[in-house]
Amino acid sequence: MTTWKAKLMGVRGLGGPCRSLFIVAVLAYLLGVLTSPAFPTTRRFSDTDVKLQPFQQIISQQISPPETSQGAPAPTSQPLPQRTSTPPRIDDCRKQQQPPGYRMLPTDLITFHTECKKEAMAPEAARKFLIDELFDGVSPFESFPPKEVASLLQPERIKGWGSETTVFRRLMQEVRPRVMIELGSFLGASATHMGSIARELGLQTDIFCFDDFRGWPGFRSGDLADIKQRNGNVMLMNQFMQNVVHRNLTERILPVPFGTVSSLSSFCKWGIYADLIEVDASHDFHSAWSDINIAFQLLRPGGVMFGHDYKTAADKRGVRRAVDLFARLNDLRVEPDGQHWIYRSKNK
Repeated sequence: MTTWKAKLMGVRGLGGPCRSLFIVAVLAYLLGVLTSPAFPTTRRFSDTDVKLQPFQQIISQQISPPETSQGAPAPTSQPLPQRTSTPPRIDDCRKQQQPPGYRMLPTDLITFHTECKKEAMAPEAARKFLIDELFDGVSPFESFPPKEVASLLQPERIKGWGSETTVFRRLMQEVRPRVMIELGSFLGASATHMGSIARELGLQTDIFCFDDFRGWPGFRSGDLADIKQRNGNVMLMNQFMQNVVHRNLTERILPVPFGTVSSLSSFCKWGIYADLIEVDASHDFHSAWSDINIAFQLLRPGGVMFGHDYKTAADKRGVRRAVDLFARLNDLRVEPDGQHWIYRSKNK
């Protein structure tokens, strides 16, 4: 007699209450298996099922999700393709357990639903428009600094990382930008450096600096302890502006005191495009990936995008991975320049 038959005979020999408990346990087990997120009730996609489109094709398409019967947009994303690999050991699974259903999570990391205005704003009109839109028509440098913060500022307090390397002069000479966007400005080391180069070259360059000017938790330790704070308001933006005033660059540099993604999205909506864009804000993969994808839409024909932290300790958090991935998806070439990276077309 086979093993399973012996077990079945043993179950038949159980009393009524025990047999009922056994049947309930079996039904509960089957119900758990059938309702598990890992149960193969949906078709698994192979790596060849999903093709990544070049970035230029994605932004040229009009994105209009189909309507459901209730009138709400139907989801258009597809499950991530499954990778085949050697099954992990039980010990490894215990260390790195994924949430249930993680592998089937519908997501799309290459589509950014930001539509840019097709009619570009005249470059010479951008600065006045931003002052009207962001500062109620009055330049933030007018009557600066106010009395309540003047005592908290230093005449000049510059701090940056790789902010005066040769890549800035090389690209300013090559592109000769009328409009430049900088993502991540901190105290304005690279912005004031590029402003000084533009003045030296006789360029009428407007440099728009995207930064929320909050820094990061704990940044005022060490050599930045002299950056003052009042009522929870750190003096980063005020000191940035003081540095711009000290170098007499108030007509060339304008702060845009908001996060990079929201600022880029607004520039898209307004039709403010740039000839040169520097990406040097947050250094994790996801932040750099978002900044690069949205900012690339704002480049004028012939414009250049470049950034920092391609070969630094910060790259361990993913800057270089984001830069290289975007280049592969969009048929671009990455030109390293010290710690910086530059996007080039492959035929250049």
